Amino acid sequence: MKAIENTGPKFQQTIFVLLALVMVGMMSVSCSNSEADQKSDIIKEDGKVINPDRGLWQDQQELPVEFELVDTIDLSQIEEPIIGGIAYLSFDDEDNMYFFDRRQMMMISLDKEGNLRWAKGQEGKGPGDFENPFGMAIHNDKIYIANIQGSRLDEFDLDGNFIKTYNIPEEIQFASLVGIRGNGDLMLSAPKWGTIGAEINILELSDSLHLKTHFTIVETEDEKYERASSRGDISMYEDYFTYSFSTSNGHRFYDYDSTLTKEVSRAFDGVLGPGVYQTDNSVSIYSLGNVDAPVFLDGGYYLVNVRYPTNIDDPNEYAKKASTGDTESPVYEEFIDLYNTEGELLYVYDNTEEVEAIGNLSVRDSEGYYYSTFSNDLLIKKYRVDVKYQSAGEGVEEPPVTMD
Repeated sequence: MKAIENTGPKFQQTIFVLLALVMVGMMSVSCSNSEADQKSDIIKEDGKVINPDRGLWQDQQELPVEFELVDTIDLSQIEEPIIGGIAYLSFDDEDNMYFFDRRQMMMISLDKEGNLRWAKGQEGKGPGDFENPFGMAIHNDKIYIANIQGSRLDEFDLDGNFIKTYNIPEEIQFASLVGIRGNGDLMLSAPKWGTIGAEINILELSDSLHLKTHFTIVETEDEKYERASSRGDISMYEDYFTYSFSTSNGHRFYDYDSTLTKEVSRAFDGVLGPGVYQTDNSVSIYSLGNVDAPVFLDGGYYLVNVRYPTNIDDPNEYAKKASTGDTESPVYEEFIDLYNTEGELLYVYDNTEEVEAIGNLSVRDSEGYYYSTFSNDLLIKKYRVDVKYQSAGEGVEEPPVTMD
């Protein structure tokens, strides 16, 4: 039998294409096997997802999330009033911005381009005055602020004009306004004294405030917290809310009826705190690090920012020295964890300098852009955020509606 001989260009091109396809197939199988092997390191039991310290996409050569800076709003360029800080950034339906300036005790609004619309308020206890506000939210074209250390809820229109005050039930002490759902249910969190945790209160917002549900989240109990309290970051979404831990890198998902639906954590060697120092006459508590609330992206992915001190091994010892001024300042590092909708860790973005520059993208406008605030620098940054890869074999969900 005569052998077939064909060394022409078409034949060689076909061989090269076949070889390339074989190599791509082998790489795909290798990557799939690698991801499958790493998935076996993720423990899922009793509603908990326990991740290792490396993500499923950690070996990717490129960052799997693209953070594109679209705009930077420099509030120091506004001559009058002189803005001193940014807290509780929120948006209305037309993407006008609203935030609170703690230093000036004023509520401020910008248009979507960053131009000043109005600035109103002053320090005091009268109608329309402010003193130690604990949270702000927008609902049905009204602005709500937990005012006077969370003892009353003040209502304003979108032009900053005071409308009325709601009395917060006396049993809810130092209430922080977390947010308001579409149905008008309002969440107030309060300290759970003697623990790291929170008192969660769901109230109906109508002509007055009516308490509907109350329950407690306890992260950890210890006798050192007997006279103190601290709580993690809490964030609301339309159908559930999240609680981020203060003492470890983890977060929980809850229904509004208090049902814990999922707990997600990952291995982490750093120290978060808080540190406590007690004497017979006083108690000092220092919240050293923090785990921010999840930031949900399109496709069900979400980000979690973590900030922790690298030069502190014992938070309580630090608190003791800090109470006398005999300690060095904390040196911080930051990273961003990327998770899929199942709570599986996909990637750890651990470039502190770049993560600090991005900030915590905690607010999203109607066009899908994300915003971070830098109060000390008086900057608001606007980002487009996209996930470049899809997790093999996993379905995705649409992102939840956030409650500002």
